[in-house]
Amino acid sequence: MSYQDNPRKVYGKVEIVYSDADISKDITTTESGNSQISHPNEVYLGYTYPTVRACTMDGHSTMDGTFQMIDDSVVCGWWSGALSGADGTFASPPYIELFFVQRPIISWKIKGDIKLGQYPVDFTVQYKHNGAIVRTDTVTANTSNAVELRPMIEDITSVRLTIQKWSTPNACAKIMQFFEMLYEMYEGDALQMFEVGEELGSADGNYNINSDTMTVSLHNTDRKFDRGYLRSLLILDRKIKPYLGIEKNGAIQYTALGTFYSNEWQVSQDTQWVKCSGVDKLLRLQSKTYVGYPLTANATLYDIAVDILRKGGFTDDEFSISTSLKDISVGMAFMPKTTIWDALQEIANAGPCRIYMDRDDRVIIKAEGESTTFNDIEINPSNMFSFVSNITLTEFANSIKVEYYDVLLSDDLVDTAEVSITLGAYESKNISLGYSSEVAYASAVSDNANIRISNFEGGVDACNFTLRNNSGTAQTATITISGNGIELTTHTIYVQDEASINTFGVVEYSHPASELVQNQSHAERIGRILTEKMKAGEGVITATWRGNPDLKLGQTYDCEDRFGDTKRLICEYNKFTFDGSLKQETRGRKV
Repeated sequence: MSYQDNPRKVYGKVEIVYSDADISKDITTTESGNSQISHPNEVYLGYTYPTVRACTMDGHSTMDGTFQMIDDSVVCGWWSGALSGADGTFASPPYIELFFVQRPIISWKIKGDIKLGQYPVDFTVQYKHNGAIVRTDTVTANTSNAVELRPMIEDITSVRLTIQKWSTPNACAKIMQFFEMLYEMYEGDALQMFEVGEELGSADGNYNINSDTMTVSLHNTDRKFDRGYLRSLLILDRKIKPYLGIEKNGAIQYTALGTFYSNEWQVSQDTQWVKCSGVDKLLRLQSKTYVGYPLTANATLYDIAVDILRKGGFTDDEFSISTSLKDISVGMAFMPKTTIWDALQEIANAGPCRIYMDRDDRVIIKAEGESTTFNDIEINPSNMFSFVSNITLTEFANSIKVEYYDVLLSDDLVDTAEVSITLGAYESKNISLGYSSEVAYASAVSDNANIRISNFEGGVDACNFTLRNNSGTAQTATITISGNGIELTTHTIYVQDEASINTFGVVEYSHPASELVQNQSHAERIGRILTEKMKAGEGVITATWRGNPDLKLGQTYDCEDRFGDTKRLICEYNKFTFDGSLKQETRGRKV
Protein backbone atom coordinates (compact mmCIF):
# COMPACT_ATOMS: atom_id res chain seq x y z
CA MET A 1 0.00 0.00 0.00
CA SER A 2 1.11 3.61 -0.60
CA TYR A 3 -0.09 7.04 0.48
CA GLN A 4 -1.40 7.58 -3.07
CA ASP A 5 -3.77 4.58 -2.88
CA ASN A 6 -7.50 5.16 -2.59
CA PRO A 7 -8.77 3.66 -0.37
CA ARG A 8 -5.82 3.47 2.01
CA LYS A 9 -5.11 2.90 5.71
CA VAL A 10 -2.81 5.41 7.42
CA TYR A 11 -1.39 4.71 10.88
CA GLY A 12 -0.29 7.21 13.49
CA LYS A 13 1.54 7.00 16.78
CA VAL A 14 3.11 9.40 19.27
CA GLU A 15 6.00 8.63 21.59
CA ILE A 16 6.37 10.78 24.70
CA VAL A 17 9.63 10.63 26.64
CA TYR A 18 8.92 11.65 30.22
CA SER A 19 12.46 11.25 31.51
CA ASP A 20 15.82 10.94 29.79
CA ALA A 21 19.22 12.60 30.06
CA ASP A 22 18.40 15.23 27.43
CA ILE A 23 15.34 16.65 29.16
CA SER A 24 16.11 15.75 32.79
CA LYS A 25 18.75 18.40 33.46
CA ASP A 26 18.19 18.06 37.19
CA ILE A 27 19.84 14.62 37.56
CA THR A 28 22.73 14.53 40.05
CA THR A 29 24.90 11.75 41.45
CA THR A 30 26.59 10.86 44.71
CA GLU A 31 29.33 8.23 44.92
CA SER A 32 31.21 6.42 47.65
CA GLY A 33 34.42 7.35 45.85
CA ASN A 34 35.97 7.75 42.42
CA SER A 35 39.09 6.66 40.60
CA GLN A 36 41.43 9.36 39.33
CA ILE A 37 39.50 9.22 36.04
CA SER A 38 35.79 8.72 36.54
CA HIS A 39 32.71 10.24 34.89
CA PRO A 40 29.67 9.44 37.09
CA ASN A 41 27.30 11.60 35.01
CA GLU A 42 27.86 9.37 31.98
CA VAL A 43 25.86 6.56 33.59
CA TYR A 44 22.61 8.40 32.71
CA LEU A 45 23.64 10.08 29.42
CA GLY A 46 22.66 7.15 27.21
CA TYR A 47 26.10 5.64 26.54
CA THR A 48 26.09 1.88 26.12
CA TYR A 49 29.82 1.19 25.92
CA PRO A 50 33.09 3.05 26.60
CA THR A 51 35.01 4.68 23.77
CA VAL A 52 38.21 2.70 24.42
CA ARG A 53 39.40 -0.55 25.93
CA ALA A 54 41.02 1.06 28.92
CA CYS A 55 44.58 0.26 29.93
CA THR A 56 44.63 -0.08 33.74
CA MET A 57 47.44 -0.52 36.23
CA ASP A 58 45.73 -3.37 38.11
CA GLY A 59 47.41 -6.22 36.24
CA HIS A 60 44.58 -6.90 33.77
CA SER A 61 46.03 -5.11 30.72
CA THR A 62 48.63 -6.39 28.28
CA MET A 63 50.83 -4.65 25.71
CA ASP A 64 49.17 -6.38 22.75
CA GLY A 65 47.96 -3.15 21.12
CA THR A 66 44.30 -3.60 22.03
CA PHE A 67 44.41 -1.44 25.17
CA GLN A 68 44.59 2.36 25.25
CA MET A 69 45.59 4.81 27.93
CA ILE A 70 42.67 6.96 29.04
CA ASP A 71 42.16 10.54 30.12
CA ASP A 72 39.14 12.76 30.77
CA SER A 73 38.39 13.01 27.03
CA VAL A 74 37.08 9.42 26.84
CA VAL A 75 33.69 8.00 27.75
CA CYS A 76 34.18 5.54 30.58
CA GLY A 77 31.26 5.90 33.01
CA TRP A 78 31.68 5.63 36.78
CA TRP A 79 34.88 4.04 38.10
CA SER A 80 34.80 3.46 41.84
CA GLY A 81 37.65 4.41 44.12
CA ALA A 82 37.74 1.03 45.89
CA LEU A 83 39.34 -2.13 44.45
CA SER A 84 37.85 -5.60 44.77
CA GLY A 85 39.69 -8.37 46.61
CA ALA A 86 41.25 -11.60 45.32
CA ASP A 87 37.80 -13.16 44.78
CA GLY A 88 36.19 -9.99 43.44
CA THR A 89 34.50 -9.10 46.74
CA PHE A 90 34.72 -5.53 48.01
CA ALA A 91 35.71 -5.10 51.63
CA SER A 92 33.82 -1.80 51.60
CA PRO A 93 31.14 -2.04 48.89
CA PRO A 94 31.18 1.01 46.58
CA TYR A 95 27.96 2.73 45.58
CA ILE A 96 26.56 5.33 43.20
CA GLU A 97 23.19 7.04 43.71
CA LEU A 98 21.16 9.06 41.19
CA PHE A 99 18.79 11.85 42.26
CA PHE A 100 16.05 13.22 39.98
CA VAL A 101 12.53 14.66 39.79
CA GLN A 102 9.92 12.31 41.24
CA ARG A 103 9.05 9.67 38.64
CA PRO A 104 7.83 6.09 38.30
CA ILE A 105 10.38 3.35 37.63
CA ILE A 106 9.06 0.81 35.15
CA SER A 107 12.45 -0.68 34.28
CA TRP A 108 16.08 0.07 35.20
CA LYS A 109 19.31 -0.97 33.48
CA ILE A 110 22.76 -1.71 34.90
CA LYS A 111 25.66 -2.17 32.49
CA GLY A 112 29.34 -2.84 33.16
CA ASP A 113 32.34 -2.28 30.90
CA ILE A 114 31.71 -4.45 27.84
CA LYS A 115 35.15 -3.77 26.28
CA LEU A 116 36.95 -5.02 29.39
CA GLY A 117 34.39 -7.75 30.01
CA GLN A 118 33.81 -6.58 33.59
CA TYR A 119 30.45 -6.35 35.39
CA PRO A 120 28.85 -6.52 38.86
CA VAL A 121 28.27 -10.06 40.16
CA ASP A 122 26.50 -9.42 43.48
CA PHE A 123 24.72 -6.10 43.95
CA THR A 124 21.66 -4.37 45.35
CA VAL A 125 19.51 -1.61 43.90
CA GLN A 126 17.56 0.55 46.35
CA TYR A 127 14.66 2.73 45.15
CA LYS A 128 13.94 5.71 47.40
CA HIS A 129 11.33 8.38 47.89
CA ASN A 130 12.85 11.48 49.49
CA GLY A 131 15.53 9.33 51.14
CA ALA A 132 13.25 6.54 52.40
CA ILE A 133 13.81 3.11 50.84
CA VAL A 134 10.67 1.97 49.03
CA ARG A 135 12.01 -1.24 47.47
CA THR A 136 15.26 -3.20 47.23
CA ASP A 137 16.24 -5.54 44.41
CA THR A 138 19.08 -7.98 45.18
CA VAL A 139 21.02 -9.74 42.42
CA THR A 140 23.55 -12.51 43.11
CA ALA A 141 25.80 -14.63 40.89
CA ASN A 142 25.17 -12.44 37.85
CA THR A 143 27.11 -13.45 34.71
CA SER A 144 25.85 -10.80 32.27
CA ASN A 145 27.33 -7.42 31.35
CA ALA A 146 23.82 -5.93 31.15
CA VAL A 147 21.01 -6.46 33.64
CA GLU A 148 17.48 -5.05 33.36
CA LEU A 149 15.26 -4.86 36.43
CA ARG A 150 11.51 -4.18 36.32
CA PRO A 151 10.43 -2.86 39.73
CA MET A 152 7.19 -1.17 38.49
CA ILE A 153 6.97 1.41 41.28
CA GLU A 154 5.87 5.04 41.55
CA ASP A 155 7.07 8.32 43.11
CA ILE A 156 10.80 7.53 43.20
CA THR A 157 13.31 10.38 43.67
CA SER A 158 16.61 8.47 43.82
CA VAL A 159 18.10 5.05 43.05
CA ARG A 160 21.27 3.62 44.66
CA LEU A 161 23.47 0.84 43.28
CA THR A 162 25.70 -0.90 45.83
CA ILE A 163 28.19 -3.50 44.52
CA GLN A 164 29.28 -6.31 46.83
CA LYS A 165 31.22 -8.39 44.31
CA TRP A 166 32.88 -7.61 40.94
CA SER A 167 33.57 -10.03 38.10
CA THR A 168 37.32 -9.28 38.13
CA PRO A 169 39.65 -9.44 41.17
CA ASN A 170 41.78 -6.44 42.15
CA ALA A 171 39.70 -4.05 39.98
CA CYS A 172 37.52 -1.03 40.59
CA ALA A 173 33.83 -1.14 39.70
CA LYS A 174 33.15 0.21 36.20
CA ILE A 175 29.51 1.10 35.51
CA MET A 176 28.66 2.35 32.02
CA GLN A 177 24.90 2.68 32.50
CA PHE A 178 22.72 3.00 35.58
CA PHE A 179 19.52 4.54 34.28
CA GLU A 180 16.52 3.97 32.06
CA MET A 181 14.51 6.52 30.16
CA LEU A 182 10.79 6.61 30.84
CA TYR A 183 8.61 6.79 27.77
CA GLU A 184 5.23 5.63 26.49
CA MET A 185 3.95 4.99 22.97
CA TYR A 186 0.38 6.04 22.15
CA GLU A 187 -1.46 4.55 19.18
CA GLY A 188 -4.81 2.98 18.33
CA ASP A 189 -7.48 3.75 20.93
CA ALA A 190 -4.95 5.56 23.14
CA LEU A 191 -4.53 8.27 20.49
CA GLN A 192 -7.44 10.50 19.50
CA MET A 193 -5.57 12.80 17.10
CA PHE A 194 -2.46 14.84 16.52
CA GLU A 195 -1.55 17.86 14.42
CA VAL A 196 1.99 18.77 13.36
CA GLY A 197 3.12 21.95 11.63
CA GLU A 198 6.54 22.35 10.01
CA GLU A 199 7.69 25.54 8.31
CA LEU A 200 10.65 26.58 6.17
CA GLY A 201 9.69 30.26 6.03
CA SER A 202 6.78 32.51 6.94
CA ALA A 203 4.00 33.16 4.43
CA ASP A 204 4.93 36.84 4.07
CA GLY A 205 8.35 35.89 2.72
CA ASN A 206 10.49 37.35 5.52
CA TYR A 207 13.65 35.57 6.61
CA ASN A 208 12.53 34.80 10.13
CA ILE A 209 13.50 31.82 12.25
CA ASN A 210 10.58 29.40 12.37
CA SER A 211 9.74 27.19 15.33
CA ASP A 212 7.50 24.23 14.53
CA THR A 213 4.55 23.20 16.69
CA MET A 214 2.31 20.22 17.39
CA THR A 215 -0.70 19.19 19.50
CA VAL A 216 -1.84 15.73 20.52
CA SER A 217 -4.87 14.29 22.37
CA LEU A 218 -4.25 11.17 24.46
CA HIS A 219 -6.58 8.84 26.35
CA ASN A 220 -6.35 9.26 30.13
CA THR A 221 -6.41 5.52 30.78
CA ASP A 222 -7.02 4.75 34.48
CA ARG A 223 -6.64 8.52 35.08
CA LYS A 224 -2.87 7.99 34.88
CA PHE A 225 -2.24 11.62 33.92
CA ASP A 226 -3.97 13.24 36.92
CA ARG A 227 -4.33 10.46 39.52
CA GLY A 228 -1.88 7.76 38.42
CA TYR A 229 1.80 7.24 37.92
CA LEU A 230 2.36 10.04 35.36
CA ARG A 231 0.84 12.83 37.47
CA SER A 232 4.23 14.18 38.64
CA LEU A 233 5.68 14.25 35.12
CA LEU A 234 3.20 16.54 33.36
CA ILE A 235 5.75 19.31 33.35
CA LEU A 236 7.22 21.36 30.56
CA ASP A 237 9.89 20.08 28.19
CA ARG A 238 8.74 16.47 27.93
CA LYS A 239 9.89 15.10 24.56
CA ILE A 240 7.15 14.32 21.98
CA LYS A 241 7.77 12.36 18.77
CA PRO A 242 4.88 11.94 16.28
CA TYR A 243 4.92 9.39 13.44
CA LEU A 244 2.83 8.58 10.37
CA GLY A 245 2.87 5.11 8.83
CA ILE A 246 1.65 3.06 5.89
CA GLU A 247 1.65 -0.72 5.50
CA LYS A 248 4.22 -2.05 3.05
CA ASN A 249 5.07 -5.74 2.51
CA GLY A 250 3.08 -6.75 5.56
CA ALA A 251 4.73 -4.30 7.98
CA ILE A 252 3.97 -0.70 8.92
CA GLN A 253 6.71 1.69 7.83
CA TYR A 254 6.67 4.84 9.92
CA THR A 255 7.96 8.31 9.03
CA ALA A 256 9.11 10.50 11.93
CA LEU A 257 7.74 14.04 11.83
CA GLY A 258 10.26 15.61 14.20
CA THR A 259 10.88 16.06 17.90
CA PHE A 260 8.90 18.51 20.02
CA TYR A 261 8.96 19.59 23.66
CA SER A 262 5.80 20.03 25.71
CA ASN A 263 4.88 23.61 26.63
CA GLU A 264 1.31 23.02 27.81
CA TRP A 265 -0.75 20.17 29.28
CA GLN A 266 -4.55 20.31 29.55
CA VAL A 267 -5.97 17.66 31.87
CA SER A 268 -9.72 17.96 32.33
CA GLN A 269 -11.72 15.92 34.83
CA ASP A 270 -14.74 16.22 32.53
CA THR A 271 -13.24 14.12 29.73
CA GLN A 272 -11.06 11.08 29.21
CA TRP A 273 -8.80 12.96 26.79
CA VAL A 274 -5.64 14.86 27.70
CA LYS A 275 -4.34 17.53 25.35
CA CYS A 276 -0.64 18.35 25.07
CA SER A 277 1.02 20.98 22.89
CA GLY A 278 4.71 21.26 22.07
CA VAL A 279 7.30 23.27 20.16
CA ASP A 280 10.60 22.30 18.60
CA LYS A 281 14.05 22.92 20.08
CA LEU A 282 14.51 26.30 18.37
CA LEU A 283 12.10 28.12 20.67
CA ARG A 284 14.32 27.20 23.64
CA LEU A 285 17.01 29.42 22.12
CA GLN A 286 15.05 32.55 23.01
CA SER A 287 16.18 32.12 26.62
CA LYS A 288 19.80 31.07 25.93
CA THR A 289 22.46 33.78 26.09
CA TYR A 290 25.08 34.25 23.40
CA VAL A 291 28.06 36.18 24.76
CA GLY A 292 28.70 37.58 21.29
CA TYR A 293 31.25 37.25 18.51
CA PRO A 294 34.54 39.08 19.08
CA LEU A 295 35.62 41.41 16.30
CA THR A 296 37.33 39.21 13.72
CA ALA A 297 38.69 40.20 10.33
CA ASN A 298 37.27 38.40 7.28
CA ALA A 299 35.14 35.87 9.13
CA THR A 300 32.54 34.13 6.97
CA LEU A 301 28.85 33.86 7.76
CA TYR A 302 29.44 30.11 7.99
CA ASP A 303 32.09 30.60 10.72
CA ILE A 304 29.82 32.89 12.72
CA ALA A 305 26.83 30.54 12.43
CA VAL A 306 28.92 27.61 13.66
CA ASP A 307 30.12 29.68 16.64
CA ILE A 308 26.55 30.63 17.57
CA LEU A 309 25.26 27.06 17.42
CA ARG A 310 28.19 25.53 19.29
CA LYS A 311 27.84 28.11 22.07
CA GLY A 312 24.13 27.32 22.05
CA GLY A 313 24.96 23.75 23.09
CA PHE A 314 24.66 22.04 19.70
CA THR A 315 27.22 19.48 18.55
CA ASP A 316 28.37 19.47 14.93
CA ASP A 317 26.07 16.57 14.02
CA GLU A 318 23.05 18.52 15.34
CA PHE A 319 23.11 21.19 12.66
CA SER A 320 23.59 21.64 8.91
CA ILE A 321 24.66 24.93 7.31
CA SER A 322 24.71 25.80 3.60
CA THR A 323 28.31 25.71 2.44
CA SER A 324 27.62 28.76 0.24
CA LEU A 325 27.82 30.85 3.42
CA LYS A 326 31.56 30.13 3.37
CA ASP A 327 31.74 32.43 0.34
CA ILE A 328 30.23 35.41 2.18
CA SER A 329 33.06 37.14 4.05
CA VAL A 330 32.49 39.92 6.58
CA GLY A 331 35.36 42.41 6.69
CA MET A 332 35.16 43.25 10.41
CA ALA A 333 32.70 40.70 11.81
CA PHE A 334 31.31 41.10 15.31
CA MET A 335 28.10 40.48 17.23
CA PRO A 336 27.02 41.93 20.59
CA LYS A 337 25.74 39.88 23.52
CA THR A 338 22.20 38.70 22.77
CA THR A 339 20.14 35.50 22.76
CA ILE A 340 21.03 32.55 20.54
CA TRP A 341 17.69 33.10 18.78
CA ASP A 342 18.43 36.76 17.95
CA ALA A 343 22.00 35.95 16.91
CA LEU A 344 20.68 33.39 14.41
CA GLN A 345 18.21 35.99 13.17
CA GLU A 346 21.21 38.16 12.21
CA ILE A 347 22.53 35.27 10.11
CA ALA A 348 19.10 34.91 8.49
CA ASN A 349 19.08 38.61 7.55
CA ALA A 350 22.68 38.71 6.31
CA GLY A 351 22.47 35.48 4.26
CA PRO A 352 19.66 35.73 3.50
CA CYS A 353 18.81 32.32 4.96
CA ARG A 354 16.01 30.14 6.25
CA ILE A 355 16.53 28.67 9.72
CA TYR A 356 14.38 25.79 10.95
CA MET A 357 14.47 22.33 12.55
CA ASP A 358 14.28 19.27 10.34
CA ARG A 359 12.59 15.99 11.24
CA ASP A 360 15.88 14.58 12.54
CA ASP A 361 15.99 17.32 15.22
CA ARG A 362 18.81 19.21 13.47
CA VAL A 363 19.07 22.97 13.02
CA ILE A 364 19.07 23.75 9.31
CA ILE A 365 20.51 27.04 8.02
CA LYS A 366 19.64 27.10 4.34
CA ALA A 367 20.82 29.94 2.12
CA GLU A 368 18.39 31.43 -0.38
CA GLY A 369 19.02 30.14 -3.87
CA GLU A 370 20.52 26.83 -2.77
CA SER A 371 19.71 23.96 -5.10
CA THR A 372 16.64 21.93 -4.20
CA THR A 373 15.60 18.29 -4.56
CA PHE A 374 12.61 17.49 -6.76
CA ASN A 375 9.95 15.21 -5.28
CA ASP A 376 7.72 13.49 -7.84
CA ILE A 377 4.72 13.66 -5.51
CA GLU A 378 2.09 15.71 -7.36
CA ILE A 379 -0.80 17.57 -5.81
CA ASN A 380 -3.69 17.63 -8.28
CA PRO A 381 -7.50 17.59 -8.38
CA SER A 382 -7.55 13.80 -7.84
CA ASN A 383 -6.03 14.09 -4.34
CA MET A 384 -6.77 17.72 -3.44
CA PHE A 385 -9.60 19.16 -1.32
CA SER A 386 -8.86 22.87 -1.79
CA PHE A 387 -6.50 25.20 -3.68
CA VAL A 388 -5.82 28.84 -2.74
CA SER A 389 -3.41 31.21 -4.50
CA ASN A 390 -2.46 34.09 -2.24
CA ILE A 391 -0.50 37.26 -2.99
CA THR A 392 -0.27 39.86 -0.23
CA LEU A 393 1.02 43.40 -0.22
CA THR A 394 3.99 42.39 1.94
CA GLU A 395 5.06 39.89 -0.74
CA PHE A 396 5.21 42.39 -3.60
CA ALA A 397 7.93 45.04 -3.99
CA ASN A 398 9.94 46.45 -6.85
CA SER A 399 12.30 48.71 -4.89
CA ILE A 400 14.37 46.97 -2.23
CA LYS A 401 16.12 49.04 0.43
CA VAL A 402 19.23 47.43 1.97
CA GLU A 403 21.64 48.95 4.47
CA TYR A 404 25.31 48.14 4.93
CA TYR A 405 27.95 49.36 7.38
CA ASP A 406 31.50 50.62 7.49
CA VAL A 407 33.32 49.60 10.67
CA LEU A 408 36.10 51.83 12.03
CA LEU A 409 38.33 51.14 15.05
CA SER A 410 39.86 53.84 17.21
CA ASP A 411 43.61 53.68 17.79
CA ASP A 412 43.19 54.52 21.47
CA LEU A 413 42.20 52.02 24.14
CA VAL A 414 38.87 52.68 25.88
CA ASP A 415 38.04 51.53 29.42
CA THR A 416 34.58 50.05 29.01
CA ALA A 417 33.96 48.18 32.29
CA GLU A 418 35.31 48.08 35.83
CA VAL A 419 34.36 45.99 38.83
CA SER A 420 35.76 45.49 42.34
CA ILE A 421 35.80 41.91 43.64
CA THR A 422 36.73 40.45 47.05
CA LEU A 423 37.65 36.76 47.19
CA GLY A 424 38.33 34.57 50.20
CA ALA A 425 41.48 32.48 50.58
CA TYR A 426 42.00 30.38 47.42
CA GLU A 427 38.44 31.19 46.30
CA SER A 428 37.43 31.12 42.62
CA LYS A 429 34.49 32.91 41.04
CA ASN A 430 33.03 33.09 37.53
CA ILE A 431 32.22 36.64 36.42
CA SER A 432 29.93 37.96 33.65
CA LEU A 433 30.32 41.64 32.83
CA GLY A 434 28.59 44.01 30.43
CA TYR A 435 30.38 46.95 28.80
CA SER A 436 29.44 50.62 28.71
CA SER A 437 30.38 50.80 25.01
CA GLU A 438 31.28 48.39 22.23
CA VAL A 439 34.99 47.62 21.86
CA ALA A 440 37.22 45.34 19.82
CA TYR A 441 40.02 43.11 21.12
CA ALA A 442 38.87 43.42 24.74
CA SER A 443 41.23 42.39 27.53
CA ALA A 444 40.96 42.26 31.32
CA VAL A 445 43.54 43.45 33.84
CA SER A 446 43.67 42.89 37.62
CA ASP A 447 45.35 45.46 39.87
CA ASN A 448 46.13 42.74 42.45
CA ALA A 449 48.79 40.18 41.53
CA ASN A 450 47.23 37.65 43.93
CA ILE A 451 43.97 37.59 41.97
CA ARG A 452 44.49 36.01 38.57
CA ILE A 453 42.22 36.13 35.52
CA SER A 454 41.64 33.03 33.39
CA ASN A 455 39.19 31.64 30.82
CA PHE A 456 38.54 35.10 29.41
CA GLU A 457 35.83 35.02 26.75
CA GLY A 458 35.15 38.50 25.45
CA GLY A 459 32.69 39.86 22.92
CA VAL A 460 32.25 43.45 21.82
CA ASP A 461 29.87 44.42 24.64
CA ALA A 462 30.20 41.70 27.30
CA CYS A 463 32.63 39.10 28.62
CA ASN A 464 32.93 36.07 30.87
CA PHE A 465 36.02 35.15 32.88
CA THR A 466 37.20 33.36 36.02
CA LEU A 467 38.93 34.98 38.98
CA ARG A 468 41.03 33.05 41.48
CA ASN A 469 42.65 34.21 44.68
CA ASN A 470 46.01 32.43 44.83
CA SER A 471 46.79 33.58 48.38
CA GLY A 472 45.83 32.22 51.76
CA THR A 473 44.08 35.42 52.84
CA ALA A 474 41.11 37.41 51.56
CA GLN A 475 42.03 39.73 48.70
CA THR A 476 40.32 42.58 46.82
CA ALA A 477 41.03 43.52 43.21
CA THR A 478 39.68 45.96 40.67
CA ILE A 479 39.20 44.35 37.24
CA THR A 480 39.30 46.71 34.27
CA ILE A 481 38.13 45.80 30.76
CA SER A 482 39.49 47.84 27.87
CA GLY A 483 39.64 47.66 24.09
CA ASN A 484 39.56 49.67 20.88
CA GLY A 485 36.37 51.65 20.35
CA ILE A 486 34.07 50.67 17.46
CA GLU A 487 32.36 53.22 15.22
CA LEU A 488 29.74 52.39 12.58
CA THR A 489 28.78 54.36 9.47
CA THR A 490 25.52 53.42 7.75
CA HIS A 491 25.02 53.37 3.97
CA THR A 492 21.78 52.69 2.07
CA ILE A 493 21.29 51.32 -1.44
CA TYR A 494 18.18 50.58 -3.51
CA VAL A 495 17.87 47.71 -5.96
CA GLN A 496 14.93 48.27 -8.31
CA ASP A 497 12.96 46.49 -11.03
CA GLU A 498 12.51 49.34 -13.49
CA ALA A 499 10.01 47.49 -15.70
CA SER A 500 7.80 46.76 -12.70
CA ILE A 501 8.08 50.36 -11.48
CA ASN A 502 6.95 51.63 -14.90
CA THR A 503 3.89 49.37 -14.69
CA PHE A 504 2.90 49.52 -11.02
CA GLY A 505 4.76 52.51 -9.59
CA VAL A 506 7.27 52.29 -6.75
CA VAL A 507 6.48 49.75 -4.03
CA GLU A 508 9.30 49.72 -1.49
CA TYR A 509 10.45 47.00 0.88
CA SER A 510 13.09 47.58 3.58
CA HIS A 511 15.18 44.54 4.37
CA PRO A 512 16.01 44.21 8.10
CA ALA A 513 19.47 45.70 8.71
CA SER A 514 22.37 43.56 9.89
CA GLU A 515 25.80 44.73 11.01
CA LEU A 516 27.16 41.64 9.27
CA VAL A 517 26.47 43.29 5.90
CA GLN A 518 29.57 45.46 5.45
CA ASN A 519 30.05 46.18 1.76
CA GLN A 520 28.01 47.36 -1.21
CA SER A 521 28.33 44.15 -3.22
CA HIS A 522 26.89 42.10 -0.32
CA ALA A 523 23.97 44.56 -0.01
CA GLU A 524 23.35 44.48 -3.77
CA ARG A 525 23.32 40.69 -3.74
CA ILE A 526 20.59 40.70 -1.06
CA GLY A 527 18.65 43.29 -3.06
CA ARG A 528 18.79 41.21 -6.24
CA ILE A 529 17.58 38.09 -4.41
CA LEU A 530 14.63 39.96 -2.92
CA THR A 531 13.76 41.76 -6.16
CA GLU A 532 13.52 38.46 -8.01
CA LYS A 533 11.52 36.86 -5.23
CA MET A 534 9.05 39.71 -4.68
CA LYS A 535 8.29 40.62 -8.27
CA ALA A 536 4.67 40.89 -9.41
CA GLY A 537 2.66 37.74 -10.03
CA GLU A 538 4.35 35.49 -7.50
CA GLY A 539 3.05 34.66 -4.01
CA VAL A 540 2.20 31.35 -2.41
CA ILE A 541 -0.18 28.50 -3.20
CA THR A 542 -1.81 26.57 -0.36
CA ALA A 543 -3.38 23.19 -1.07
CA THR A 544 -5.22 20.91 1.32
CA TRP A 545 -4.92 17.32 0.13
CA ARG A 546 -4.88 13.66 1.19
CA GLY A 547 -1.25 13.99 2.20
CA ASN A 548 2.07 12.15 2.12
CA PRO A 549 4.83 12.74 4.72
CA ASP A 550 7.45 11.98 2.05
CA LEU A 551 7.05 15.61 0.86
CA LYS A 552 9.59 17.53 2.96
CA LEU A 553 10.41 21.18 3.52
CA GLY A 554 12.69 22.66 0.89
CA GLN A 555 11.81 20.11 -1.79
CA THR A 556 10.19 21.15 -5.07
CA TYR A 557 6.99 19.54 -6.31
CA ASP A 558 4.32 20.05 -8.94
CA CYS A 559 0.86 21.37 -8.11
CA GLU A 560 -1.96 21.31 -10.67
CA ASP A 561 -5.06 23.44 -10.17
CA ARG A 562 -8.62 22.59 -11.29
CA PHE A 563 -8.09 24.34 -14.61
CA GLY A 564 -5.15 22.13 -15.54
CA ASP A 565 -2.46 24.76 -14.89
CA THR A 566 0.64 23.16 -13.28
CA LYS A 567 3.23 25.11 -11.29
CA ARG A 568 6.50 23.89 -9.81
CA LEU A 569 6.70 25.03 -6.18
CA ILE A 570 9.14 24.84 -3.30
CA CYS A 571 7.57 23.41 -0.14
CA GLU A 572 7.61 26.04 2.62
CA TYR A 573 5.00 24.64 5.02
CA ASN A 574 3.27 21.37 5.89
CA LYS A 575 0.54 20.77 8.44
CA PHE A 576 -0.35 17.13 9.10
CA THR A 577 -3.66 16.30 10.78
CA PHE A 578 -4.14 12.68 11.84
CA ASP A 579 -7.38 11.44 13.46
CA GLY A 580 -7.43 7.91 12.11
CA SER A 581 -7.18 9.35 8.62
CA LEU A 582 -4.63 11.83 7.23
CA LYS A 583 -5.14 15.34 5.87
CA GLN A 584 -2.26 17.62 4.90
CA GLU A 585 -2.03 21.35 4.20
CA THR A 586 0.96 22.32 2.05
CA ARG A 587 2.10 25.81 1.16
CA GLY A 588 4.50 26.33 -1.72
CA ARG A 589 6.15 29.26 -3.45
CA LYS A 590 6.88 29.35 -7.18
CA VAL A 591 10.45 28.32 -7.96
